[in-house]
Amino acid sequence: MQLVALAGQGLRIDVNHKVSVLVIWTLLGHFSAAVLPGQATPVPETKPLFDLNSIGFIEGVDVPSAKPKLEEIVPTPEPQQTTPERVPCIIPNVTFMELKPISGAMREGQLDDLACGISDPVRIESVSTIKHKVEFSVPVTISCEFAKVVAVWLQEDVVPMALDSLGTSVSVLQSGPGYQCRRRNNLPDGKLSEHALGNALDISHFKFGNGTIISVEDDWGKRTKESNFLDRIHASACKRFTTVLGPEADPNHKSHIHLDAGCHGQDCTYIICQ
Repeated sequence: MQLVALAGQGLRIDVNHKVSVLVIWTLLGHFSAAVLPGQATPVPETKPLFDLNSIGFIEGVDVPSAKPKLEEIVPTPEPQQTTPERVPCIIPNVTFMELKPISGAMREGQLDDLACGISDPVRIESVSTIKHKVEFSVPVTISCEFAKVVAVWLQEDVVPMALDSLGTSVSVLQSGPGYQCRRRNNLPDGKLSEHALGNALDISHFKFGNGTIISVEDDWGKRTKESNFLDRIHASACKRFTTVLGPEADPNHKSHIHLDAGCHGQDCTYIICQ
C-alpha cells in the first residue's frame, strides 16, 4: 500500500491501484491552490481606468486611413484583323483607274455568284505607244495582272502589225466589258468563265486611224489584207495568253476573238489556240 500525504492537510489517500504520476500532480496542484482556514481571499490589484479625456482628438490620427484605391483594370483590346495593303497596279503607258475589289454580279441580269470577283480590278480606257494611242470603245474592267498582258500585246504586237499590214495604226478597240459574272459560253451550269475572274476579254472590231473598220465576224478567213491582219494578231496572241479562241474555234466565238489567262493543265502551261 502506498500513502500520499497532502501538503498542509492531515489527509491520506489510499491508492489500491496504480495511479499515474500525471493524475497525482494534478490533485496536488488543485489542493495547493485551495484557501486554508483563516486566510483571506486574495483580491486582484485594482488598475486605474484610462482617462478618455486626457488625450484630445487629433485629426488625421484617429481617423483610419482610407483604403487604397484599386487601379482600374482596363481590358486589353483584342488585336484587330487588318487586311493586307493592296499593292498599287503599275502599267506603263496605260490610262486606267484602280477599283475596289469586286465580288458577285456588277450588273442586273448577271449570275450573282460569290465565286466571281477580282481582288485587284482596274478599268482601262486606253493603251499608248510612243506615237499611237488605242482607245477602248467602252472602258473594260479586268484584273491588274491581265491588264498588263493586254497592254503589252497591243503595244508590241497589234499596233506594229497594223502599221505593217495596213499602213495605219489601230485607234479604237470594240470589245466586251471584260468582267462578267457568268459561266462559260453563258450556259446555265458548268465552270465559271474566266470573265468571272477578270481574266478575259472579247474583241469584235478594230477601228483604224484612216477610218477603216475590221470586223472579226465579217473579215475573218478572207484573202484580204484585213483578214491577214486578223490572222497575224491571232497568232501573236497565242504567245501572250493561255486561251485564244477565234471564229474557227466554235460557233460561240464566230463574232469575236476571246483572250484569257486561265490555267490549263497541272502546271498551267498548256495553251489553247484555236
